[in-house]
Amino acid sequence: MKKIRFVLVAPLLAALVIGCASKKGAEKTQPESNTAVSDIPEWFLNPPMQEDVIFGSGTAKMSDLNMSLQMAESRARQSISFTLNANVQAMITDYTRNAGTSENMTSLTFAESVGRQVTQTKLTGAQVYRRATGKDGTVYCLVALKKADAARLAADIIAKESEQNAEFKAMDALQRMDDQLAKNEVKPVPVTE
Repeated sequence: MKKIRFVLVAPLLAALVIGCASKKGAEKTQPESNTAVSDIPEWFLNPPMQEDVIFGSGTAKMSDLNMSLQMAESRARQSISFTLNANVQAMITDYTRNAGTSENMTSLTFAESVGRQVTQTKLTGAQVYRRATGKDGTVYCLVALKKADAARLAADIIAKESEQNAEFKAMDALQRMDDQLAKNEVKPVPVTE
């Protein structure tokens, strides 16, 4: 009976020892977490500063290189859009409740922060300034928009809003005139014989 136990336990112990040994070897071959940070482009972490250009950066790591390029560029354009025009909404809830006596006090604290940023900007003239691909396949993108182009976009938006406002005011004035005419309209008096 002891031989049967030994025959069953010995292979289990051998598998456990081999499994632990192979796990130690696998740990040595994995890259350290600091190496991934070293291949991030400097211009991505610290975008250039120029008086006449607005920069936006974006990154993506998708299963397809083309999709990664598109997503990184799109995110860089979003970054510029948020720089130009962001509608920021935020809410913070802070709640504290104390219960019990002074000797046996319990406290409950709850804090919540919620934020949302929304932007809608037409970015005509924004161009890819730099691109790079990291060792792990991450694509980094830097998009540039000349401030003169941004100013032209802002002027176009203001002109369009002014045009829409003028059209609204004209329609409103016509509606008020129609309402007034309807009030002043002389209605025929029925003749009774």
